[in-house]
Amino acid sequence: MMESHQAVTVSELTREIKSLLEGAFPEIWVEGEISNFIHHSSGHMYFTLKDSESEIRSVMFRGNNQFLHFKPENGMKVLLFGRLSVYAPRGQYQLVATRMEPAGIGTLFLAFEALKKQLSAEGLFDKEFKKPLPVIPKRIGLITSKTGAAVQDMFNVLKRRAPYVELVLRPTQVQGDEASDDIVSAIKEMDQHENVDVIILGRGGGSLEDLWPFNEESVARAIFSCRTPIISAVGHETDISISDMVSDMRAPTPSAAAEIVAPSLDELLTRIQTFEDTISKHISFILENSYQKMDSLHDRFTQQRPDVIINRMRVLNQHLNVEMKQLIHLKFQENKGRFDKLFGELSILNPKSILDRGYAIATDKKGSVILDPNKIAMGDPFRVQLSKGIMHAKREKNSETNQEVS
Repeated sequence: MMESHQAVTVSELTREIKSLLEGAFPEIWVEGEISNFIHHSSGHMYFTLKDSESEIRSVMFRGNNQFLHFKPENGMKVLLFGRLSVYAPRGQYQLVATRMEPAGIGTLFLAFEALKKQLSAEGLFDKEFKKPLPVIPKRIGLITSKTGAAVQDMFNVLKRRAPYVELVLRPTQVQGDEASDDIVSAIKEMDQHENVDVIILGRGGGSLEDLWPFNEESVARAIFSCRTPIISAVGHETDISISDMVSDMRAPTPSAAAEIVAPSLDELLTRIQTFEDTISKHISFILENSYQKMDSLHDRFTQQRPDVIINRMRVLNQHLNVEMKQLIHLKFQENKGRFDKLFGELSILNPKSILDRGYAIATDKKGSVILDPNKIAMGDPFRVQLSKGIMHAKREKNSETNQEVS
């Protein structure tokens, strides 16, 4: 008997089972018959999936079952894709389904998943291989049925939005055993067509069997090898095909592809207006800078022109000449004033001025001024300087002071 301290709780045991079971079956396809089906008001679907020997509780939540293309019913055989889970409050394991398809086409889904996994591993879905669409295509190639609604939808949308584009239709089969080969041929032909800028590969909605040609490996590889960008628009918005994954862009519907492939006239006019505004601003900026540079160069050129420099020097010379004449005149007046003053002073001290008043200067034969008559001998000649001339005389006798001498 097991000791009590070795026992685990029900919750612990349930958690262990949940971890083991969910880890062992993270993804699984299961085929069976629906019974006890309940579509709850919450939107979730609860039912039992069974066969002749066993059954398993199942649930499909609203987020997944809202995209179903059919209404599940009791007794319907289906193929479920999901994971195993344990509902802990009741200790029950259940299948949480994310996809449901009628069992009759289950093999197609398995083939779809297998090809999807293979091509993904080869890199055919990688973003690095996606070619950009032309901004403004001139010629658009359409690969679709010439009698289906898809081609009319695309024609109408493009005629309304982008009447400037040319449409090239390559009619092709989009359903049936020979459709995939025809689609491959159409892609190769359109890729070799001159001046086709982008290709739309499309068809309207349908069942999985109807859309199956777009899940063929040959079609996927033709799309991948195509040098021209391809938009895949197959089925309705909820339909995902291999061609959608490998193409350069997926559109949910053919009409949406026509909306995406080319800008409308209104969009082009808006772009043109934006370009015009941008170019205008850029040109204005360039002109403003050019004007400023021109003004700067003009100023520099004006300062460096010989005639302007000579004229400027001539004006400066004239100005300096006037200043020099004024300065010379001023100096002349100053010096004349000083000269007149000195002349007056010298005139007072000039001996001639004294002579003009009647005085005379006597000098001996050596030219020395005679101040004392006794300084010369009797009979010696001497000169007398008068105001009007010179007289020569001799001393003949003594005379008193201030007495005339002949």
